[in-house]
Amino acid sequence: MASNLTIVDVRDQMPNYEVYRDWQRPGAILGIAVHHSATADRETGMPTGDALTFFNYHVHGRGWAHGGYNYVIGADGLIEYALDEEIAAYHAGFKDPGDSYGLEHGQYWNNHYLAVCLACWFSNGRSWRDEEGVIHPIPDQHVSPSPAQMKSVLGLLRHLTAKYNITPENVRGHRELGGSHTQCPGLNLDPATLRARLREPEPIELEEGIELPEPGPGEHVVILPSQDYLDPALGYIWRFGPDVTFAARAAVGRWPYVTVVGPPSGISQEQIVALRGGGARLVQRVAGDDPISTQAILDRLVAQGKRFMAPVDDSPPEPELDTYTVQPGDTLSSVARQIYGQATLWPIIFNANRDILSDPGRIKPGQVLRIPTLPG
Repeated sequence: MASNLTIVDVRDQMPNYEVYRDWQRPGAILGIAVHHSATADRETGMPTGDALTFFNYHVHGRGWAHGGYNYVIGADGLIEYALDEEIAAYHAGFKDPGDSYGLEHGQYWNNHYLAVCLACWFSNGRSWRDEEGVIHPIPDQHVSPSPAQMKSVLGLLRHLTAKYNITPENVRGHRELGGSHTQCPGLNLDPATLRARLREPEPIELEEGIELPEPGPGEHVVILPSQDYLDPALGYIWRFGPDVTFAARAAVGRWPYVTVVGPPSGISQEQIVALRGGGARLVQRVAGDDPISTQAILDRLVAQGKRFMAPVDDSPPEPELDTYTVQPGDTLSSVARQIYGQATLWPIIFNANRDILSDPGRIKPGQVLRIPTLPG
């Protein structure tokens, strides 16, 4: 165990321990899942429960062979080592008899991920239902990890990631595990923040005087180049709630704020120009060299509560317009190739001339087209 952590070994105090004590997980440890217990005092909102409470419920209430977590962290920061790391905790299994997710019949996360649970309920608007079905609110207090809890979970995660050579990208919240349908570990605990803290990133600095735009509902979209970037972007998507699409071309003219994820090899600079030409106020690329390094940037933004990177206002100034007179045989693509060097930039010319053009496939000799200067 890490010497700078307060860890109490309570494994042999858990129910049914003699039955499962020598069990072995069926696969290598590849990651760590972070949970919350979703337990709180009904009168005060204070965290309730410990490893024994949770394991008693799992074993005697739900009929499991043992409890669902390898570690439990109380509000005071005490870490309880409740289930041997070499035993697969029952923390994220789901029914998948046909293995449609490709995750070992719904047991992949149990088999390959350690489970760390923080005792609390990290969401606002909590409630409980009495025997007559009446719903009662729980005070919105203690809805985020205590400083002691945060210090302990980060220390434990650093210890376990080093021990098992786990990258920060494989430290995930329960809700980020494929096949899971949950808000765990609560809406007030961002797994992306934990990953960012584990990397100890350089802060993203904002220039003085720049105000962050705050898009309204339906005004911000994240464009992903492929399925490979979906998991790396989940923390950002959960935090800020943008729309999500894989269709960059179809996004032109639809959203005023656009975050393009990934390098130009996925979504080209020409497509970004087209998005700006379609009227987007802000189009910003967030990109590393690959999905993992891109996730590091997104997680840094989440950790600092910043939807956009500085400088925020990277939209082009009002374009300086030139003109071009259409010649016989011209098309918008050929005009764009002649002026910009890229035929795919024809939407910029089309959007600047919608008052005289209704169909991008039809332009007439003699028409005088306005030609914007390329943004950026």
